[in-house]
Amino acid sequence: MYFEANRMDEKKMFQPSPMLLETDPLVLTTGLFKPGEAEAFCERIENETRRAQAKAELRYFQGEAQTANALFREIADKAGDDDLPAAILGTVMTSLAGGDPRDVIRIYEFAKSLENDRSSAELSRISSALLLYFNMLLHNLSAIRIPTLGPDAFAVPRSIRPMAIYVYTGFLLSKGDVGRAIGLAEGALVFMDRPCPVSEIYLALIVSRGYMLKKEWDKAEYYFHYAWSRAKPDGLYMPFAEHRGMLSGMLEKCLRYEEPQAYKRISELSGAYQKRWVFVHNALTGDEISDALTAIEYNVASLASKGLSNAEIADFLGIAVNSVRAHLRNIFNKLNIGNRKELAKYVL
Repeated sequence: MYFEANRMDEKKMFQPSPMLLETDPLVLTTGLFKPGEAEAFCERIENETRRAQAKAELRYFQGEAQTANALFREIADKAGDDDLPAAILGTVMTSLAGGDPRDVIRIYEFAKSLENDRSSAELSRISSALLLYFNMLLHNLSAIRIPTLGPDAFAVPRSIRPMAIYVYTGFLLSKGDVGRAIGLAEGALVFMDRPCPVSEIYLALIVSRGYMLKKEWDKAEYYFHYAWSRAKPDGLYMPFAEHRGMLSGMLEKCLRYEEPQAYKRISELSGAYQKRWVFVHNALTGDEISDALTAIEYNVASLASKGLSNAEIADFLGIAVNSVRAHLRNIFNKLNIGNRKELAKYVL
């Protein structure tokens, strides 16, 4: 009687969570294909709208954000209820890299207005999913209402689970639960259906970031290189541009000399992305993340805020200790601060 009375209601257990969409919101991100075959994967999709979505995603991940933004807008204009969430997500994602960042704010505010609207279960589900995506993307931690990866994990379509874990582990890292984040993300990489290059890239970058926070540099580099091995064959540069600030110099350490052309391209993309991201993030959260720093200054500031010494920063970035000191002087002047303790609110 005890177990019968206390066991979880299986029907509820397998019901879709109101925080999550029931269908794959982004086709390429969850797609199974060998690295180097992204274009062929898109062409094999029979449904015309889903094929257009996959191609728009690919253009974005390859750094053609303006083209991708236009494609997603076109899809949104024609989309039915089933395809609209993917079109909106794609519009938001690409606006932060190649569109008007004010569109992100407008869509966020619209989703927020629907948050407590119970007139339509589907609208409520979509708005909840959009808000979760927005708040994770923008590191708006105080506004995040994220489900636990317990029963909710069963309600997520299998192909989406790796990206759901990416979102959840990103949240855990932001809360300082580094060990759990690494364990979940590594487990997802081991047990997920592969090859799934885009999802693998995002998970591996989360693990790399986690090991950086633990100052286990060899493991952090291993997972960065793993992510790069999945990205390089198709030129999927944008995930690295998105994560550049959070990876605090890993891009410089691993790619600057080994892949100079790719490094240059990712640097260009990250500069455009960072300025738009900072604009939207600060507008919606009231934070003071700075876009006044150069890429190298941002990396030095981020590493210094994590407690690394000048010598450790110099060793990690492959620059002289005197260069680190000079960068820190410039950083303090630009931010009008007097010590390292004040850096944390200006960097991720």
